[in-house]
Amino acid sequence: MTARHHHYLSQCYLKGFTKGGAKKSKLTVIDFKENKRFETIPRNVGGIRDFNRIDIEGVEQNALEKSLSQFEGEAASALRNLEENLHFEGETRILILNLIALLAIRSPEMREHWRQCHAQIAERVMDLSLATKERWESQLRQMKESGKEVSDDITYEEIKRFHESKEYDITVAREHHIHMEFVGVDAILPYLDSRNWLLIKVTEESGPFITTDNPVNITWKEPDKIPLFYRNSPGYGMRGTQVYFPVSRNLALIGEFDGPEGIIDGNRELVSALNYKMLIFTYKQVYCPKIGFYFRGADGAPLEGTQVLKHIGA
Repeated sequence: MTARHHHYLSQCYLKGFTKGGAKKSKLTVIDFKENKRFETIPRNVGGIRDFNRIDIEGVEQNALEKSLSQFEGEAASALRNLEENLHFEGETRILILNLIALLAIRSPEMREHWRQCHAQIAERVMDLSLATKERWESQLRQMKESGKEVSDDITYEEIKRFHESKEYDITVAREHHIHMEFVGVDAILPYLDSRNWLLIKVTEESGPFITTDNPVNITWKEPDKIPLFYRNSPGYGMRGTQVYFPVSRNLALIGEFDGPEGIIDGNRELVSALNYKMLIFTYKQVYCPKIGFYFRGADGAPLEGTQVLKHIGA
């Protein structure tokens, strides 16, 4: 039987935030949309039906899912090696950076964002095409002359009325999303590789790192110095930006073009601040080994995870 439930958040990644560090270990999930928390295993979160399915003649529908499963097996080994040896280099570094690129680009929310962009462009094109009857009829003639089939059953007035009603949905083929996602992965990967990466370890008093359904965080280091027009759109190739990625409940990575490299211990204040960065960019769900993590409150003081829904949740 072909698997239809596909994960956009790799189970090999999520298990690092469970209590026991295994795929069948329990995660604590905080759901902002539902305003609740619960426990479950990694398999039950971060996935939807047919996310990686390819419906193209001559291509196996599950080809991408199988390929990603093979990569995730290699990534799981890299994550385990980093956890055990704290050496972010060589093959381990390459695999984890590829995982970061995938997690940064591929999600249902990103697909919906790009669908909306396509829809806005398509609607604008139709606005221009239907601006006058003469323009519309001219375009129909050009289409016919180029050999395209054009129906004469619908009048200009009918198509204009339908367009203005907005009683339709504009969709984007899943295969186009998949293609553009891997174009995006290829585009940002060199900029991830060009950064210096600092590895941060939790301490006994700091509590664990958390992750979310938006696990790769890119921000300006000094947003107040950035013009307002660019402040909400840092890019992976832009200097002055910081990429933050929680590797597991015990480790996190910060990547900067001119930043430090090496390994440091994260005290409670630092871990709280980094957990807060994750929380404010969450799409819907937070994942952690226990509710007793820390995050930074409005006054800068660490708060316990039991207060997340009160201070950050919708």
